[in-house]
Amino acid sequence: MWELKRGDAFLRGVPLRMLRLLYDKEDSAKGKLRLLAAIKRKEGLSIDDIAASINKPRRTVHGWLHRFEQRGLAGVRDKKQPGRPPKLKKSQLKQLRADLLKGPQACGYGEQLWTRKLVQEHVRKRFGASFVERHMTRLLHKLGFTCQKPRQRHYKAAPKRSQEHFKKRFTDSSEDTGRADSRSTVWTRAQ
Repeated sequence: MWELKRGDAFLRGVPLRMLRLLYDKEDSAKGKLRLLAAIKRKEGLSIDDIAASINKPRRTVHGWLHRFEQRGLAGVRDKKQPGRPPKLKKSQLKQLRADLLKGPQACGYGEQLWTRKLVQEHVRKRFGASFVERHMTRLLHKLGFTCQKPRQRHYKAAPKRSQEHFKKRFTDSSEDTGRADSRSTVWTRAQ
């Protein structure tokens, strides 16, 4: 395992010019470094010399070269890591989306609107899967839902009566209205 072949014995059947051609065509920086290490090993350099010339640790270079010995030219790329399987399948996500569109009352809850905690409870009951709050937010975004929050009334806002009076007073004449830009209206009082 520790003794890697060098020179023509390394990657037997793959000529040096083919490695150089692959190096020129490679797009990723990591792939280029790996191919460069293979080229230098094919030229007969030691692992220590290769590591010093490409400024990588000896163990890393050895791993790359060993990978080339094991997998051939496919050793340029990393193996795909599938990761953890999802807790909800695609069909379950479609069912969840349909439930969310129906509303909480149709699903047997007494609430008017969905909250994240209510959705978490629904997923736990219906599908037997539990999610932390942050992941439930990601899942809802993935399903196309957004968090909507009613705007709270500012504590310094004028009472409703004075707001209505202001609106009546300044909407009667169109001269009082001016445009600051194409998006917002600015109220001014002409003198």
